[in-house]
Amino acid sequence: MSADGDPGLLGEDRCMHSQLLSPGSESGPGRPGPGSHYSDSLLKREVAEFMTPGCIVISEAASVADAARAMRAHRVHAILVVGARNGTPLGWITHRGLLGWIGRDRSLARAPEAITEQVRAIPAHESLRTALYALSLSGTTRLLVRSRPNSLPEGVLSDFDLAMAAGR
Repeated sequence: MSADGDPGLLGEDRCMHSQLLSPGSESGPGRPGPGSHYSDSLLKREVAEFMTPGCIVISEAASVADAARAMRAHRVHAILVVGARNGTPLGWITHRGLLGWIGRDRSLARAPEAITEQVRAIPAHESLRTALYALSLSGTTRLLVRSRPNSLPEGVLSDFDLAMAAGR
């Protein structure tokens, strides 16, 4: 997390924070590396065009069972856990992460115990090229879309959203 409290805001006018690698430092199959350039005009379009508007959140005071019920009720694959006092994003509870809670008492465990993915953020006006890079990093399957650090989420861009954009 940066000094301004932003958990990984990406943008051309900002330096990438330490939890995101600099372009080209982690390349490999499916990951853009040094000198990788894509000519697809889709990559020049804005994140806002492809994100899912809104973001389902749950307080850190909620239980893992509450988080699972919220995911089921809203039919989403992940839910954002936020601080109870100030709403700071703490991390994502994902559908895959909940598999480890089957057979355990989910009503006694607090939501932060089930977080399996860090929060990385991107501005809505950023290009899909930047989003593609961020989503190609290990352990990142979704980006919190917001205009400024500490601002309310505008939406979520997932790896699924980006894959579906390829079909447009």
